[in-house]
Amino acid sequence: MKEQFNIGEIFRLAMQVEQNGKKLYGELASRAETPAVREIWNYLKEQEAVHWQIFEKMLAEAEESDIYEYQPGEYQAYIRAIAENYVFTAELVKGTRAESFSSEREAVDFGIFIEKESILTYSALQEYLPAEKQPAVEKIIQEEKNHYVRLTALKKTVLSRRS
Repeated sequence: MKEQFNIGEIFRLAMQVEQNGKKLYGELASRAETPAVREIWNYLKEQEAVHWQIFEKMLAEAEESDIYEYQPGEYQAYIRAIAENYVFTAELVKGTRAESFSSEREAVDFGIFIEKESILTYSALQEYLPAEKQPAVEKIIQEEKNHYVRLTALKKTVLSRRS
């Protein structure tokens, strides 16, 4: 027998991820030592706001949508595991915002870590969404991958010159 769940919690979780990312990238932009790094942080901050709006729209449209699971407890256990890991990530972001990085390289490394976490989180949640919502989340995943690539390139070019 399939069990039924509302998908609103997935979108609320995604919105929180994006909100934390926006705050983090704004803080990093204010601390950036070079224009190139500041530009990347500001770009990522703007992207987090765009993603938040996409998830907000999905939430508004999805309140009546449900998820069905084939194995009892499958969805609830999975979402709980993601939420527990996400809470850890949110605490890590909060702690990182409160402290200073010893270098821009460390800040970029942390940004790379956050983008990887976002990719993994959204990829994991995507399979529980209705088929019509999956392309929008896939687009966000692709954007997060592009952010990862931009940060990796930034680390290799701009920051390697400062070492």
